Amino acid sequence: MSKEIQNKERIFGLDVVRTVAISMIVFSYAYFLIENTNPFITSLTGLFGFAGIELFFVLSGFLIGTITLKMYLADSFNYNSIVTFLKRRWMRTLPNYYVVLMLNIILGISFGYVLKDAWRYFFFLQNLTDYQITFFPESWSLSILGWAYLLTPFVFWLTYKISKNKKSGFLWTSVGLIFFFHLMRFWFYKSHFISDMIMWNDQVKSIVLYRIDSVLIGFVVAWLHYFYSDKLKNISVYLFILALHLFFLQFVALNVLSIDIISSPKYFLVFYFTFSSVTFALALPVFINWKSCNNWMAKLINWISKLSYGMYLVHFSLITVLFKFLKENFLHGISSLLLLLIYLFLVTFVSYLLYHFVEKPIMDKR
Repeated sequence: MSKEIQNKERIFGLDVVRTVAISMIVFSYAYFLIENTNPFITSLTGLFGFAGIELFFVLSGFLIGTITLKMYLADSFNYNSIVTFLKRRWMRTLPNYYVVLMLNIILGISFGYVLKDAWRYFFFLQNLTDYQITFFPESWSLSILGWAYLLTPFVFWLTYKISKNKKSGFLWTSVGLIFFFHLMRFWFYKSHFISDMIMWNDQVKSIVLYRIDSVLIGFVVAWLHYFYSDKLKNISVYLFILALHLFFLQFVALNVLSIDIISSPKYFLVFYFTFSSVTFALALPVFINWKSCNNWMAKLINWISKLSYGMYLVHFSLITVLFKFLKENFLHGISSLLLLLIYLFLVTFVSYLLYHFVEKPIMDKR
């Protein structure tokens, strides 16, 4: 079966990745509902939220990296190719985003909030070089992906023009861009002082200028899968086991050893994100090669995967904030388990409405 035909088919393993990632993110906000003060639960929910988004970055990089690689290898890679690519990506991502953004604005105005610089959100400028997010906080990651979609095809087009070897040209362009954004974080480390994790979150983790390399690491996986798919498949299980060990080292051992932003600022500012992305990238091949599965669980995973983008958009700013209002005013005396189930139902139901009435109709027109 040709690469073209294979890529038109839905890969079940990638649906699993989407489902795992969105589940981690949604459940990371459970502590808002159950009011659990257990430090282990708090750390776990924080870990889930961060890891889920980083996993989405690498997965998105693999998917758009595969598309970009095919354009790069084609003789017809030109400006029109980029326009077509952007049009398809924006038809997939922007309608849902703008609908939820407008709902956030309406909700904010209804509750009397001052929505400062709301115009920035329409152009993904709310966290381009500094943190100016005053509402819709989960939009920070969408801005990073949006700028990655916009910038990378043009950079690859430039190197396409001068590269004699397209195979190595794509790889070195990817590595060069990763190195560039890595250097930007190193520059930040040398010129700024970060005293706590809140500053780390607002000034580094959530800023486009310092984070696009997390997406680009997925480009490297796309290159390896395209040119060395058989070899990658043969060692995919070993890479997954390695990823599990690195995950433990990155997110468990460091926490137990109390290694933090104060004791190791260079690591947390410069290398932490790279290490995280490489960890998830190593786990990805085993899922890429999981082509299909036919049972009721597979249907559920496929369904959640399709709703995952909408679930991410609505899970916090719309559902969690609104749910906390309902809980404080109308849902007194309800058990934590029931509150959690109601929350999950609302997230799923609203994301289904987004998918059915906004995302899918527009995608069908692409």
